[in-house]
Amino acid sequence: MLTIEQLSKEIKPELADKEARLDIRLNTVCKMFLKQVYKPAGYRSLSAFILQAAIEKAEAIIEKEKLILASEKDKEIFFTALLNTAEPNEALAKATKAYKKAIN
Repeated sequence: MLTIEQLSKEIKPELADKEARLDIRLNTVCKMFLKQVYKPAGYRSLSAFILQAAIEKAEAIIEKEKLILASEKDKEIFFTALLNTAEPNEALAKATKAYKKAIN
């Protein structure tokens, strides 16, 4: 998933600024509920309020998804390292022998 900033860089400039339309249907109660808050919240229109709320929610979802993916990748790296341990090199073998000799 791409952020708004990433999408802005990917899309041709002439398309990035072009207006697009999104139609939604909602019941009267939901519309009245939303209409009572957009002006006190400082928005010029109900559409601007809904758009900003949708963008904020989408950004939160993307951030959560990034954390999950990063966590999954970290888990994979960790368990791969545990399961695929390398054989001790010569220096470690010598150090082990020296340690055993020193404690006996």
